[in-house]
Amino acid sequence: MIKLPEIKKTFAQHAYQYEQSAKIQHEIGQRLFKRLAYLSMTPTTILDLGCGTGVLSAQLKQHYPKALIIGLDLAFEMLQCSQKKQHFWRKWPLVQADMHGLPFADNTFDLIISNQVIHWSPTLLVLFKELYRIMRAESCLMFSTLGPDTFQEINQAWQHDTLCRHTNEFHDMHDIGDILLTAHFADPVVDMERLKARYSSLHDLFQGLKAQGVKNIHPRRHPGLTGKKNWQRFITNYPQEQGKFSLSYEVVYGQAWKVAPIKSASAQETYIPVNSIQKLKR
Repeated sequence: MIKLPEIKKTFAQHAYQYEQSAKIQHEIGQRLFKRLAYLSMTPTTILDLGCGTGVLSAQLKQHYPKALIIGLDLAFEMLQCSQKKQHFWRKWPLVQADMHGLPFADNTFDLIISNQVIHWSPTLLVLFKELYRIMRAESCLMFSTLGPDTFQEINQAWQHDTLCRHTNEFHDMHDIGDILLTAHFADPVVDMERLKARYSSLHDLFQGLKAQGVKNIHPRRHPGLTGKKNWQRFITNYPQEQGKFSLSYEVVYGQAWKVAPIKSASAQETYIPVNSIQKLKR
């Protein structure tokens, strides 16, 4: 089980180094942002869920100048960094809260966008239901997250250690689509791409991950130091490409809608889109 206080502490500790180190997260955020061009709507209330240092929030404010943008993050230190990007002519509210218990009324937002955040949720179904609650009818949820092949090089290099998990586990894109449907979202679209970051040394690789707030919080992680012999074996097993140490990211993008029930003008019946109907569990 993922422990949210542990996540909060990790990101709080590295908030002021995060933006300089989180190059891959920034690139993914830009790719997510470009997908807004395909939306057939102009949102008036937008939630940047897990806004971090405010890079995406600032872009949203520039792209939708008349919209109310709210940046939300679990770590107060991240919000302090986000506040520094604001100016007297371009400001947006900042909220510190847990994404599983959001301090917003039902039917508040036209658009919720989240970059590289939802994989930290221990209960994705609970999270999606909470997001559904605060979304208006005909509103959109857009997000990026990580898939199970993320950090595969680290897992391969640790294959000799079968007792412990050395990276976190991530949901498969097909499972994410199923969970969206279970949470009553309509028309979910989930796709994936693979990105790689390259480092000159393993030291730089792990220092970069640390500065990004990435931490192994799997319940089966090694309880202490791995030992010199195990570490040397890990270094030997780690794959290299042209003298560089690569790190893979399976990036999953998702989009889904909250639709309103359609009422017939000639009767009191309510019609619900077929893709919103869930199978009964026996």
